Order: sequence, then C-alpha cells, then structure tokens
Amino acid sequence: MSEQKDVREQTNPIFNTAKAMLLHYCIAGDPDAPALAKKFGIDADSLIGTEEQKIALSLDLTVTVETRFRASNKIAANYKDSTIVDIACGYTPRALNEPFRDMHYIGCDLPVVTEELAPVYGEVFAERGIIKNKEFHAADATNYRSLRDALDSVNGKITILTDGLLTYFNNSELTELCTNIRRLLAEFGGRWITSDPDMNPLFMAALTAVRGKAALADLLKAKDAYEGQSDTNMEVQNMTVLAFDYENSMNTVTNFLRTVGLKWEIVPMADYVTEVHSLAGYPDETKAAYLKSLENVHIWIFTPDENYKEAEADYDGEAFGLKARVRGGTMDIALRGRLDTLTAPALLEKFESVKEGVTACTVNMKELDYVSSAGLRVLLMMYKALDGNMKLENVNDEVKEILEVTGFGQYFLQEAAPLCRAQKQSAAAIF
Repeated sequence: MSEQKDVREQTNPIFNTAKAMLLHYCIAGDPDAPALAKKFGIDADSLIGTEEQKIALSLDLTVTVETRFRASNKIAANYKDSTIVDIACGYTPRALNEPFRDMHYIGCDLPVVTEELAPVYGEVFAERGIIKNKEFHAADATNYRSLRDALDSVNGKITILTDGLLTYFNNSELTELCTNIRRLLAEFGGRWITSDPDMNPLFMAALTAVRGKAALADLLKAKDAYEGQSDTNMEVQNMTVLAFDYENSMNTVTNFLRTVGLKWEIVPMADYVTEVHSLAGYPDETKAAYLKSLENVHIWIFTPDENYKEAEADYDGEAFGLKARVRGGTMDIALRGRLDTLTAPALLEKFESVKEGVTACTVNMKELDYVSSAGLRVLLMMYKALDGNMKLENVNDEVKEILEVTGFGQYFLQEAAPLCRAQKQSAAAIF
C-alpha cells in the first residue's frame, strides 16, 4: 500500500465498509456480486450458505441492504431515458445488474475506492461484452464541482441514487449534499431516489424479522436508558425518520427539505419488494410479516422545487490551498477553500511528513470556506498527536457553527460551552 493511499484511508476509514457491503449482496443472492467479490479477492463462496458467518455479518443488516437495493433498482429502472448517477456507489454490483446494463451509468465515490473499482469493473465489463456507457469518477458528495465534473458526459436527464450515504453525514453535510443535488437536477432534469430517510424504520423491520420482537424491545430500552443519562436529547439528523417518533421526525425532515429547495414523493417499499432472498431460511409467516411491514417503510423521490429562490451563491468557491512552515517546533498552517474528502488527505500528508519535529500547531482558517467530516477527522488526529497543543485562528462563522454542532468545539474553540454526552458522542463517531 502506498503512503498516499494510506493517508487517504486514514482520512476516510468508512470506505472499509464498502467491501463488506459486497458480501451482504452475495448473501442476498445478487447474481453479479460473487463474480465481483472474486475479482476483489473476497472469499464470498465461504460465506454463502454458512449460517454462523451470516450471523457474524449481521443478517438483519443484509436484509436491510437487500431490501433498499431491490426497491431503488426497480424504481430507477423505469427511467430508461436517463443516466444513472450512483453517488457513493462503493463496490455495489448495480452497474452489472440487468436493468442497468444498457443504461448510461456513472458511479461516484472516494478516490481510494474508484481507483481500485474502475479497473476491476473494466475487466468484468470486457468479459461480458459491455463496452460503453459505464464510468467511475472520484467525487465528494458535499463538493459540487466534483459532482458536476463527473457528469460531463451526460446528455439528458439523470436519476440519482444513494444507498446508505446520508446515515454517515452530519447536518451541515446534508445541507451541502441536498443543495448540490438540487442544482444538478435543476440543470439536467430528473429525480433523486433513496430510502435513506427511512433507514431507521427499515432496520427496525429487518431486526424484528431476523431476531424477533424481543430484540426490538431490548433495543428501544437501551435507547431510553442512554437518553436518560444524557444532559440533552440525542441530536437527530435532519433527514432521519424515526419509527418511534414518526410524526415529529417527519416534520423535521420535511421542514429541512423545504429549506434546501426539494420536493418529495414517498412510496411504500412494499409496492416494489415482493421477495427477500436473505430470509429464504425463515418460516413463511416471518417472510410475509416482513413484507407486510414494508407498507410503513418508504422510498423517497426528490425533485427540485421550481418556486424555490436561493441567495446567489458561489458553488465552486476558492480552490483548495495549503501553506505550511515549521519554525522552532511549531507548525503554522494556512488553509483556503474546502477541507473535505478530496482535500483533507493533503493536510494529513503534510502533517505526517514533519510531525516528528513538531510539538505545537496553529491553523489559520481565515480563507477556509467549509470543513466536512473528513476534514474534522484530520484536525482531530493532529490535535491528539500533539497532545492538544494546537489552535485554530480566524475561524469564520460558517466553520465555527460546524465545529460547535458536531462537538469539535470542545477541542478547538476556547469559548465553547462544555459539551453534553450526546455532542461528545457525535465527535467520537466522526473520528
């Protein structure tokens, strides 16, 4: 593994879950997943049909993954005249699945993923005689320019798909993502299809099917116990529907969607999912009950609100810039533009190259426009490596708000109030 790749993996460790997701597709009976797994050196054959290993992979998650994948694919396949834009595509077999083989497909993900993914997929495409209309591009979903560059070959409408992406985002990232998608849809036309807002009800349904109602009751008790020990309620993402607080969470989601200029339609998953392969070994009544429960779980279809008026904004912003120097054991850094998935590795690489002689660090953020979870993770890695001898200077209001809401203000904003447990957990989750 090259040093550069190692830096990118440290910056975005969540990418490691992507290959595990491919194993979920194998267990779920996807016809194309085993061939991909073999190409990537993943021993899928030993997992399929082995109950102990299925459980180790969490069968309830496999059921969740299979269900959302089936539902999204069936809806997206109706739009044959559009380009499929698969954001955070991971190692999904979607581009090989029958409904999409003849459609223009663009997969977007972290550079560390797409650089490995593209040549392997290229081999499979060649073996199957698929020679056109399939592309993979490195992109950050919160970075508009990277998404727009990935769509340079598009001629006509787009159908954007996201599977599980939103669950990894904080609210500032959700705002960036939704704003970017609305702008793309306004330019090209089309829609955004995702089950991500309903991931909580979907997982609850899968958990009940796999482990029984007692498991769900235990989960809710654990949640209540935790919240009882917290100084405040757990912060909920602005696009999360909660099965146990449906009305209030739906109001939060729909109010948020109005602020980012998106219209929505919700359709029951039960309309699109009639079988679940990963439940094949379960009694018929269990499978029937699960499919019935999908009447209360939804796929969301988003389109731009044509009446939405936004303030004039510079979507591209300043190009990322990094200046650094070390004097007397102190590293002075000046950042410009966006510190996100695509640019944060450069900051970590610069720090790693000199950290042996550094005992303190100052980061000037006067020209920094935005910081994502990846950027926050790198800043915290630097902070811990220096035992806290690090400070941020000239933090603007936008970045300051992100630091405070995500819980990172406890490290970098001296005037920040003490954090409650929920905020500390938010920061720990990002790191």
